[in-house]
Amino acid sequence: MTTSTFPSHDPSLTCISQWGDPNRNDDVVMSHTDQAGLEVFLGDASPSRLHDWAADGYRSSDEYLFWSRKVCGLACLQTLLHGWTDARLTMSELIGHALEQGCYTVEPSGKVHGLIYRPFMSWISSQFGFDCELVERTPIHLSGRQIRPGQVMIASVSPEIREPDTSSPQPGGHLVLVYAVDDGAVHFHNPSGYSHNSDSAELPTQVFERFHADRGVLIGAPS
Repeated sequence: MTTSTFPSHDPSLTCISQWGDPNRNDDVVMSHTDQAGLEVFLGDASPSRLHDWAADGYRSSDEYLFWSRKVCGLACLQTLLHGWTDARLTMSELIGHALEQGCYTVEPSGKVHGLIYRPFMSWISSQFGFDCELVERTPIHLSGRQIRPGQVMIASVSPEIREPDTSSPQPGGHLVLVYAVDDGAVHFHNPSGYSHNSDSAELPTQVFERFHADRGVLIGAPS
């Protein structure tokens, strides 16, 4: 897993890409297919050229392509595990635990629902000792006041947040890790952002709120 350090209230945190390597995010060209998700186009490039998917525990390139579009929340979790705990789980291992705990459900058709907050909170609290609080119907300029050293928020936003000039985004459908809200700006890591706005992204609070679904999970470091 390739990571890069980003400044925050906790300098031990590192940003992790849901695609496996933040330095190669731009090599994965993403386009919108509907309000529920993203499609991935690799062009002439093979997945092995984009990222060593086996290092993340995936059994095949097809499994990598299927799940890498859906694990934004687990990439945020992996950031916290690497920064706040000694736990070192591959993305495939995290997916397996998340499925066992009901954080995702998979229909026979293959459609995936999740990340589902309440079982996710229960899982990471019991297994990793995180202190979790559900955020609902609360804009970021209010919920952000609770983010202090040793706290972050996994926030629900539109995947279009990586293109902040988007005029009418559909809130929700993607998760980012907010590590500070101050001086009229939101500071966050976007697991599927472009190379210039994935690690330590910053947006004015009013711009962030256009993409924010007013929900998420506040997470505190283990005691």
